[in-house]
Amino acid sequence: MNIEFHPRTTSDLNHAKTHYNQKRTGLGEEFRSEVYAAIDRILRNPRQFHIIERDVRRCLVHRFPYSVYFRLLDTETVRVLVIRHHKRHPRVGLSRD
Repeated sequence: MNIEFHPRTTSDLNHAKTHYNQKRTGLGEEFRSEVYAAIDRILRNPRQFHIIERDVRRCLVHRFPYSVYFRLLDTETVRVLVIRHHKRHPRVGLSRD
């Protein structure tokens, strides 16, 4: 399985990581690890995650109130659209291609 990232996902991840590191040293790295664990789960079996809207699916991040939203581009490619906090507006990031 191949993976692509929308260019803004780096910003999504880094912003949240900085926020958590300000709360406690090292917490940002723990967050990053959990996000990458979620992405690994997606790559193992992307169709196990429910479609939220149109063809966008969601995977919850363990331990943190975040989700990874993604789309299957074809049978071999996943595109991560947004890494979003649960309190953000539900439409944030879903229009990303």
